[in-house]
Amino acid sequence: MAKIRDYQGEIRVCASCGQPCYLGDLEPGYGQGWQHFHEQWDGVFCPFFPLAGTPLPMEWDGMALQQVKAVYPDTYPM
Repeated sequence: MAKIRDYQGEIRVCASCGQPCYLGDLEPGYGQGWQHFHEQWDGVFCPFFPLAGTPLPMEWDGMALQQVKAVYPDTYPM
């Protein structure tokens, strides 16, 4: 799983839970798929988690996306 603060590709929103998601590599042999970020591990209540539901494209303003990345809570258990 990618970390939202470091991710440089397209970020969309999961239609199922409303949280950010990205297109990334799945388990070996399964190609790519839309999935939730590492920080969402223990804090996203999505029936598709760790995958994402239908990804909705976002027209992010550059500043808005940077702000989301900067303040997104990290719920991964320590």
